[in-house]
Amino acid sequence: MDIAERLFNWFVASTLMASAAAFVVLAVQHLFRRHIHARLRHALWLIVLLRLMLPVLPQSPVSLFNAVPAWTEIKNAVIGFSHQWKTSDTISEHSQIKNTYQPYYTTNDAEKNTILQPTMTKNSTDEYAEAGIKRESHPAIRILAVVWLTGAVILTGYNLIYWLQIQRKQKYLRPVNHVAILKILEECRVLFSIKRPVEIFADSAAQSPYITGIFRPAVYLPKSLISEEAPEQLLKHVIAHELAHCKRKDTIWNMIGSLVLAVHWMNPFVWFMLRQMKADRELACDACVLEVLGEEEAVPYGMTMIGFLRRYAAGRSQAHLLYFKGSNGQREMVRRIRMIQSFKKGSYKFSIMAVILVLLMGTATLTDARASEAKSSDWVHAEDGGNEMLFPNEKFRVYDNLEKGAKVVPFKFKVPSLLPEGYGFSDLSITFNDSPPRVHLGYVKDKISRSSGNFSLRIEPGADLKKQYDLIREIELDGTDQADDGKVIEKQPLALAGIEGGYKITIRMTTWKGQPERYYYIWKDQGISYELSSYILTSNEMEQLIASMKLPDAKLNQLHANNDYHGKILNALYDTEDIRRAQELIGFKAAFPRALPGDFIASSSYVSRKANFNYVENDEDSMRKLLSVAYSRDKDHSNNKANPGIQGVSFKQMLDRDMYQEMKKNGQVSFEKMNGERNIIKLTALSLQGKEVLRTEPYNLDGKAKGSDDVRLVSYFWYDGQVCYQAVFQGQGPEEQKIVGYLMSTDR
Repeated sequence: MDIAERLFNWFVASTLMASAAAFVVLAVQHLFRRHIHARLRHALWLIVLLRLMLPVLPQSPVSLFNAVPAWTEIKNAVIGFSHQWKTSDTISEHSQIKNTYQPYYTTNDAEKNTILQPTMTKNSTDEYAEAGIKRESHPAIRILAVVWLTGAVILTGYNLIYWLQIQRKQKYLRPVNHVAILKILEECRVLFSIKRPVEIFADSAAQSPYITGIFRPAVYLPKSLISEEAPEQLLKHVIAHELAHCKRKDTIWNMIGSLVLAVHWMNPFVWFMLRQMKADRELACDACVLEVLGEEEAVPYGMTMIGFLRRYAAGRSQAHLLYFKGSNGQREMVRRIRMIQSFKKGSYKFSIMAVILVLLMGTATLTDARASEAKSSDWVHAEDGGNEMLFPNEKFRVYDNLEKGAKVVPFKFKVPSLLPEGYGFSDLSITFNDSPPRVHLGYVKDKISRSSGNFSLRIEPGADLKKQYDLIREIELDGTDQADDGKVIEKQPLALAGIEGGYKITIRMTTWKGQPERYYYIWKDQGISYELSSYILTSNEMEQLIASMKLPDAKLNQLHANNDYHGKILNALYDTEDIRRAQELIGFKAAFPRALPGDFIASSSYVSRKANFNYVENDEDSMRKLLSVAYSRDKDHSNNKANPGIQGVSFKQMLDRDMYQEMKKNGQVSFEKMNGERNIIKLTALSLQGKEVLRTEPYNLDGKAKGSDDVRLVSYFWYDGQVCYQAVFQGQGPEEQKIVGYLMSTDR
């Protein structure tokens, strides 16, 4: 996901949360309207402004959003719509999946009969690339992100130009040198205890008095006001009002409000709340002036404000920063006059109750909901029956048995009923990105420790055989073979009983010693297209396979079940039926939490060999099985290298067989590097919930970082009954031990 989309998703979350906070502020202002004074009304809006501005907020058990879960659900729904995301434990830990493609021949005479079996990671194969392991954004979200970011840049640029214009204005405007006005300015500056000097300018373009500047505040008066030699009392009221803005730091909030609006411009409610804040700011400023001047000035001050609002209301159409040049509507004029009439000395000061209200509102709205505490209901109990989906919307699935895979595929297809000697079924994969889905069946030879041969069968309803041939030809001539210039591709019609037509495609390497051949067979049977390919099988063996094709039955289901393949991944889990079968494979009732503390949600699961737990000592040891569940948070944390903290969690479990005691005795654990060597990591014993736990020091799986994207891992091991458990954290954070404690819980 690119930067624009990351920022847009933050904007969506932030603006929704701030809108909820603004609704609460409006409700409080309405319910207590007779008891909340002007300054407090404005202070409550500043809380919302901070909520809009701060990118990260702490979690709190008293946060408003703990009690308003609907807003969090809306936020997650909007963000969830923008991304269909999957995280895989196999990516971060270099777990490997067998190669479903056939290797190329070598030109070395000593190796001419050797079949290369490159190890390929999950995202190396076409199937896994199509599975969408990288999160894909919805097109509408990508467009909205660009529109939002463009608007934000334009508004930010507008604000910058406006501020630069104000700075330049001071260079060519002459300061007012009228003795009476300067005397009033100095008198007001002393009254408001403003220590830094304040300049005053006559601006012929100004349509009303205003003040700008944070470090060098300056008051700007309309030139007409000075030339008319206005009464001293009127000038005092005007200058006092502008200096009250300075005293209250409204110039700072004005700048923040401008930037906030530039970011949140797409939310119409933000425009409304900033307008309300502006109106309440003027009320608070009036109250500040009267607090300094005294109640006796209330009526004259009110008359001054009425006169100025009427005088300049007609000319307030000039472009300026929205926030505190006054509010000209009749309703706001009435509000200001009523406040001025009812003003009482001391009301501007915060009472104890006002301070408590601001603190309570700030604590409730300037914090996020506490990280979710996973509950016992979040544990999957597959043994209770049923077939609940674990990870909806999976676009790619791999099954190690035909029976389950055939249930998921929405069309009937045939499979070989006889296999060449030494070959066995490997896996069935389904790609749902296409309509209808595509099916791939893999078969391997010598499955326990190393594959010495393989072939594959691809199945697709209604495919065009000519297009299939053209694609095969394109792949064969892509230049990846060592001598494509000597490659000859021959196509001939296929005439076998029971098929509707097809082709036998022969690939000959004419420049190679012995002129080796390999074959593709493509054909149709009852509207279903098949493609059989192999680098090892003879044409006679492949035609025997085609002749044996049948619809699956109990016997074929038994033939197409794989528990012995040499690869690390055995079986991905997609529903509770898969968990029940996984528990049969690993030999015990596995724990399967749907969620972990800290808003981690289960995102994938599989059964694999021991190599994904720790170092494999021998072939027998490699055949031991484990169950792993991967967890991720939202899209901003997952795979975000710039975001510190835990990015993902893997929970693994397998029968112990003295593994834990060996690790404890040696004070270290060994993992397998990609080259097969040991990666030895030190362990430290801890006590969590009264139980012993072994924690590794931070490590990289291959011994050292491969680059800036190689996030360090930390593993925790513990023993319970006959099972050894492991929690692997991708990135480190304060939730580690809390999550481990939850996984150790007996309340499942």
